[in-house]
Formats: sequence, C-alpha cells, structure tokens
Amino acid sequence: MLLVFLTLCVVLITLDFRSDDGGILEGAKDVTAAVVEPVQRGFTAIFRPIGNIFSSIGELGSLRSENKELRAELAILRERSTQAEGVLDENAHLRELVELDEPWAAMDRVAAEITSKVPSNYQWAYTIGKGAADGIEEDMTVVNADGLVGKIFDVQENSATVLLLIDPRGAAGAKLEGKRYSGTISGNGADEPLSLEFIGVDIPVEPGDIVQTSYLGGSIFPPNIPIGFVSTVEGDSANPEQRVEVQPDVDFTRLDFVYVLLESGPNLEDSK
Repeated sequence: MLLVFLTLCVVLITLDFRSDDGGILEGAKDVTAAVVEPVQRGFTAIFRPIGNIFSSIGELGSLRSENKELRAELAILRERSTQAEGVLDENAHLRELVELDEPWAAMDRVAAEITSKVPSNYQWAYTIGKGAADGIEEDMTVVNADGLVGKIFDVQENSATVLLLIDPRGAAGAKLEGKRYSGTISGNGADEPLSLEFIGVDIPVEPGDIVQTSYLGGSIFPPNIPIGFVSTVEGDSANPEQRVEVQPDVDFTRLDFVYVLLESGPNLEDSK
C-alpha cells in the first residue's frame, strides 16, 4: 500500500514538472480554489459576528463598572447642585433682611435662625438659636423681610421662644395705613386670615387696605411694621363693629431666619 502511494506521488510530481502553466494539476488547483473560496467566505461571514458577540460579552463587565462609576458621579453632581441652589436661596433671603429700609428696621436687632417648632400647648410657636446672652428679652418684637412675625414669649440663655402672630395669644396693636384708625390684630391659627378687631361700622374699610402695627395704647411693637392687607369686610347696623379679615404678609409656613428688635418690648419706651 505504501509502495502504491509513493508511486502515485512520483507520477504526479513528474506530470506537474513536465506540464506547462495550463497543466492538469494547475487546473485542479484552480478548480479547488474556485470551490473552496466561496465556502471560506461563507464561514467567515457566519463566524465573524459570533466572534464579535463573544468579544462584546467579554467587555460587558468593564462597561457595567464604568456605568456604575458614571452614575455615582452624576449623583454627586446632583447633590452639589441642590446644595448650591439652597445656598443661593438662603443668600437671597438674607439680602432681603439686610436691605430692610423702614424706620423700625433701623433699630438695633439680632438675626436668629428658626431651629425647631415648640412642642407645647402653644401650637404656633418656634424656637430660635439666640437668647439672653444676645440681649433678647421677653415681649421683644420679631420680624422678617415681609413684616411682623410675632413676639418673644420665653427666653433662655442661648435660645428663645417666638409666639407667632397667627396664634390667638399673639395679638398686636394695629392700624389702617393712612386712615388713622386703630384696633387689634389677632391670629386664628395656621391657614386662617388674621382678624382686625374693634373697627366700628362707621369707619371706612375696603379690601386691599394696608394694615400695620400701631403704638397706640403702649403696644410692645414699634409702629408701622407691615402686617398684611384687608381681604374681607363685613358689617351691618345691628353690630357696632365690622368683621375685618387680614391676609398676612408673612408666610408662616416658610420661616427660616428672623430678626429680634432689641429696641422693642420692655425697651421700646427707652428708645423713643
């Protein structure tokens, strides 16, 4: 068998050597190439995408890791953006406080931050982070950029309680701007308008009238601090007083920083 195979090889080599470029073996090679090349291209077209798939699977782990890192960076950037917005809002609010130009705002005062809601029977009271060590005393006036907030109700060494104007116990002397009529402003709780009391039926009051603090009767509050504007007026001849509702200027749901006027309360007479 080996002898036959060797003989066949010798014959093929001899024929190939003696034949020209168009010989039998050359033609066989051309036929083989013509048959094999399309098959080879087909296998390449089929298996190259499969190879790419396996390559992508190999890279999937690193892509997931990179995606996780990018998400973490995005979360950090969002947090920083939120913090920056909060700082800008606080800065704008502090600027409003500093730029108060009413006469009462020129009084000596202490800026204080609202630290907590008072957990007591007084539903509308807050704690501030300043107290007796800062010169604060009971009954001193508390304001913000919009107007009257309330009064100091209780004082500790480094903190104090602010009784808000919306509390029924936080009443203040009040007047109608430009009309020389005075009464008392009192609160009715959160989300309710203030009440301007002791306004007779003969006094001309209209919705939109400006209400300010009044010093009449020895009020603890300096005069002319904005309180709000008249929203509703009701009255009849059978009642000697009108029912006047006032929408406060201060948003009591968004208090953060306030001023305590040191020349108000027990020190108001000394400052006049």
